[in-house]
Amino acid sequence: MWTDDAILAGVLEEFEELCRISHPSGHEAQVAAMLSDQLAALGYHPALDAAGNLLCDIPGTEGLGTMPQLALQAHMDMVCVGASDYTPERDPIHTCRKDGFLCTDGRSSLGADCGIGLSAAMYLLKANRPHVPLRLIFTVDEERGLSGAKQLSTDCLSGCSALINLDGFHFGELMISSAGGRRQTFRRTPDCFFPMLDHPVTLTVSGLLGGHSGDDIGSGRANAAQLLLWLLQSIETPYELAGIDAGTQHNAIPRCGSAHIVMDARDLDAVTALVAQFQRDAQAMYPADPDLTIALTPAEMPAAVLTVDERDDLLALGGLIPYGVSEMHPLLPEIPGVSCNLGRIYADPQQLEVQSFIRACQNDTMEVQGDFLSAAAEGFGYSAWSDTYPAWFGVAQDPLTDLFLAEGKALGLTLEKNAVHVGLETSILHHLAPDLPMVSTGMDVLSPHSPSERVRLSTIVPFARLLSAVLCHWGQNCTHMA
Repeated sequence: MWTDDAILAGVLEEFEELCRISHPSGHEAQVAAMLSDQLAALGYHPALDAAGNLLCDIPGTEGLGTMPQLALQAHMDMVCVGASDYTPERDPIHTCRKDGFLCTDGRSSLGADCGIGLSAAMYLLKANRPHVPLRLIFTVDEERGLSGAKQLSTDCLSGCSALINLDGFHFGELMISSAGGRRQTFRRTPDCFFPMLDHPVTLTVSGLLGGHSGDDIGSGRANAAQLLLWLLQSIETPYELAGIDAGTQHNAIPRCGSAHIVMDARDLDAVTALVAQFQRDAQAMYPADPDLTIALTPAEMPAAVLTVDERDDLLALGGLIPYGVSEMHPLLPEIPGVSCNLGRIYADPQQLEVQSFIRACQNDTMEVQGDFLSAAAEGFGYSAWSDTYPAWFGVAQDPLTDLFLAEGKALGLTLEKNAVHVGLETSILHHLAPDLPMVSTGMDVLSPHSPSERVRLSTIVPFARLLSAVLCHWGQNCTHMA
């Protein structure tokens, strides 16, 4: 029966089966085996590539076998975070329904990213809904830099006429573009000497919201690493830098950080006044971070400090890395098009490290900015490492997006085109088949990658109906399904 109750129960049944098997990034083999067994039981012939990605061609249903082939793509891994006794490689996910959402019992993240989209696809196949020929592409290791998609064969989309990515988080939005990303790490071993000044203190930035360097980069939030750099650069009295530790990773906006310096005790009052004024200025500049706090506290004398040249070069390199949005998307001007995050700055007597993450909707912009930062770092004597995935710029109009809009209208849904300032596997697949129409879509998934992750139950049925209609009508002019 193709009723709302049957659709909701069917999709959730598929998702619950997925939740019974642990599947963090790098541990997707059991899920791939389960899905392979299910597809084989339906009479299909799934196969795994060398990376563990699952691919399977599905013939069209009766009357649709000669229609153009459509690719359905999702990833099998999830970000696993939870309680201290939660073991991602072992423990299942326990779900419950609360206030109109499917969520967990709080012990772990849910894995709706991208498990709920994958589950909808499997439900439609098992329900034998009418569809054109399909190619399933279920990838591994998406959450760690799209590495599973990067290992797909160059001909994985051969014969396909369009692709639907099921990793969307906002029902009603048709993603037609995603940002490329360039992670960069700059390192060197510093020159150090014994402290010459007499008063060690610690400068601490805390109380910031932080956030995701794609989703939250345009929200006016402060960056603790950048604030520390600015503060150190504003100190006019002599000081020695023993260490900095701000930020944790390329794609997270630093929430807190500290710098350990040694100064002349006679300058303490002047530096204390400077820190107080700096805090007031920072609070005025970043109202989105109402708990922003900058403190100066006594510290122990360090065994070594950086040379003046090492200190100044480190601050100069960090200062070259912009933080925030520099351009908006040309097709969708309300969405960031180019941004950069100073993800981490670290210094101790053994190592100096700076991390940046450039995001851009066009590859040439990302390349120019990334090459500039690499050249600057190498000029300061740092080694430079980069990892890049391409942008998916998208187009203003294509037949797949038009079909989604038409089928959505027929179902009484309001859909709109949008873009995301984060990486999607569509960027890798677009690079393999640049002329293929692509859309990323999905249900409402809130607070992904956290124990608060949840799916809005009211979006499951309309999404399944919309996807089913598109799978039936791709490449043909026929009346809308009842």
